[in-house]
Amino acid sequence: MISIIIMIIINNKMQWLQVANSSLSHFPVGKIFLKTALALACSSAFPAFSADSTTSQAEDQITVTANASPNADTDSSYTAPQVSTASKMPTNRLDESQSVSVVTQQQLNDYQVTSLSDAMRFVSGVAQANTLAGTEDGIMRRGFGSNSDGSIFRDGIRSSQGLNLDATTDHVEVLKGSASLLYGIQNPGGVINVVSKKPQYEWRTKVSGRTSSEGGGAGTVDVTGPLGNGFAFRLIAEKQNQDYWRNFGADKHTLIAPSLQWYGEKASVLISYEDYQYDIPYDRGTAFINGKPINVGYKTRLDDYANHAWGRTKTFNTQYNYQFNDTWSTRVTVGLSQRRYDNNEVRVTAVNTTTGAVTRRADANRGYNHKTKYVSWDMMGTPTLFGMTHNILFGTDYEMVQTYRAHQYQGKSNTTFNYNDPEYGIAWPVTNDTTEKTSAANNLNRIHNRSVYLKDSIELTSNWTGVVGGRYQHYEQRASQGVPAELTMDDEGNKFLPQMGLIYKLTPSVSLYSSYSKSFTPSTDADDNGRVGKPEQGTTWEVGSKWQVTPKLFATLALYRIDERDMSLSINGDTHEIDKARSSGVEMELNGEVVPGVDISANYSYDQAKIVDDGVDSDNDGNRLANAPRHSGALYLSHGGIRIPSVPGKFRIGGGARYVGARAGDPENSFTLPDYVVADSFVTWNNQLLGKETQLRLNLNNMFNKHYYTSSGGNLRVQEGETRNVVLEASVTF
Repeated sequence: MISIIIMIIINNKMQWLQVANSSLSHFPVGKIFLKTALALACSSAFPAFSADSTTSQAEDQITVTANASPNADTDSSYTAPQVSTASKMPTNRLDESQSVSVVTQQQLNDYQVTSLSDAMRFVSGVAQANTLAGTEDGIMRRGFGSNSDGSIFRDGIRSSQGLNLDATTDHVEVLKGSASLLYGIQNPGGVINVVSKKPQYEWRTKVSGRTSSEGGGAGTVDVTGPLGNGFAFRLIAEKQNQDYWRNFGADKHTLIAPSLQWYGEKASVLISYEDYQYDIPYDRGTAFINGKPINVGYKTRLDDYANHAWGRTKTFNTQYNYQFNDTWSTRVTVGLSQRRYDNNEVRVTAVNTTTGAVTRRADANRGYNHKTKYVSWDMMGTPTLFGMTHNILFGTDYEMVQTYRAHQYQGKSNTTFNYNDPEYGIAWPVTNDTTEKTSAANNLNRIHNRSVYLKDSIELTSNWTGVVGGRYQHYEQRASQGVPAELTMDDEGNKFLPQMGLIYKLTPSVSLYSSYSKSFTPSTDADDNGRVGKPEQGTTWEVGSKWQVTPKLFATLALYRIDERDMSLSINGDTHEIDKARSSGVEMELNGEVVPGVDISANYSYDQAKIVDDGVDSDNDGNRLANAPRHSGALYLSHGGIRIPSVPGKFRIGGGARYVGARAGDPENSFTLPDYVVADSFVTWNNQLLGKETQLRLNLNNMFNKHYYTSSGGNLRVQEGETRNVVLEASVTF
């Protein structure tokens, strides 16, 4: 059937959306590799494109190449010479006064990364935070961060999506430290920008299927190519039904993501849409009692079959660019994102380690509706003033961020479940008037932001560059809950957020930098009781060095200190507010090709993130912030282009390990998540089969079956890392 899809795409390019949409809805996951084999067998019958057709596109291709992203999805490196997140335009990393890390597509592909938390293994100074039972990205950055903290962006626009890394991801950029200058509401840990794959002006189709040792798998189709007259399209579609690794449940999703791009003589337009439907486990993990994990099987769950979350995310982004002349250009960006979902949770409220009895309550939430609306206008220019070249970005934006929950249902607590002899299927939420908690229903938190901002990188001399900028932001925040609705927060104000930096080029390939920046964070989420924390304010000081060792090898070193005031922490679903926290540390990274064919990805960070002034409980002063490891690091090596005598094709092999140090489990530091080392490896076989590019990739994850804990949301919400597993992927590209 896949071969039929591809043949239709080739013979009738304008029908790509309807064909892929209807076909993917019938993917039986258990037959993925059979379908891939059929695609391989039938591929030789496909008609080749004529030379005249290829030639007719040549002029358009030259134009597009000049404007292409430096991280186009054909990249096969572990490093990227340019980034766009720090300045909202492609900029050489040596010319940025902040630390920016890049996870390239090659790194994502080699290790078959399927989550944003997993992608962060290649980035220094990050760790997993509370992930809301595995349904949202929760990333600590330099000691700060949580799920729903507004730090995850997709193509430069704040995301409402819970899980942001999927088949559309090209690469990921991580801007560390205060990033409010260009991105508004942010805690001082930084911004994670997930960059999507764009339409290409050469025909390319990839069909792939994967399965895992847990059971089930996924099938993906990725088609891109020119449509003529400056237009190109892309369609990415995926169907997944994979068994969850902890006892029961399944991770299901359906993805349809079309995009369209047009390049003219001076203007370009990009329009993208993504529809993501999912049904995934809602797993709070295990419990720590009296500072220790309870004595229970690693895969034994304390909740029940009812625990899952299901919903749908729709994202629409468009960007218009116009080049006035060689000096000035402008850009208009519009983004809309909405996530509507529901969940069931058999909630653990207490554990008796003497008897094994677990106190549980069958709860449910209905009618979540999270939205983001974004509009921005930017002017970019490189004028020469007073004999100095200025790299100017001036803009204004409007953003609305909403979190909403229509209904909350709360069951009665019972102790019928015993983890020594677990019995499931005995607790299900009841969702009617008898269990609805009306005081927590109709829970709305909405923030409007209107801002103007300016960033100017001034080439003072051939060696010195000064960076100066500021954002003037007006915000309005309203929060309400209950039936009838009762206003719980009504706040508005103005903030000026400055940023300054200085860069010295020691040599053309080595730069030293320093920076100072501010951040401002009205809370974008409410706790289990509907409470919204006070606005947080952060200050970041940073110095560092960047070294382009070779054109394919890049090294960074950064030292920083961050102060955060009025910080809100979530522990077992309740908000814990502290007056001041501080994070200081050092980060090092080395990414790229060390010798021909051998790639390295290495990083190390030391971070001292602690409570300076709790404000309520002075006993917590000096305690470590939860989920923030003092030491962490990773080392991965890969070697490509390997040939084995008498075996056709080439092999690529690689592996490595990541280390995460011990972390505090809560602000009181009443328990500690132990440190861990997890090793992974892969082998890839590339060959031309029937004239088509064919690839088989085998990944062995958690090679030594390490039992470890990834993050804590409180002692009753400790998430566990996945056991040893194998993932096999087959693909054909033509």
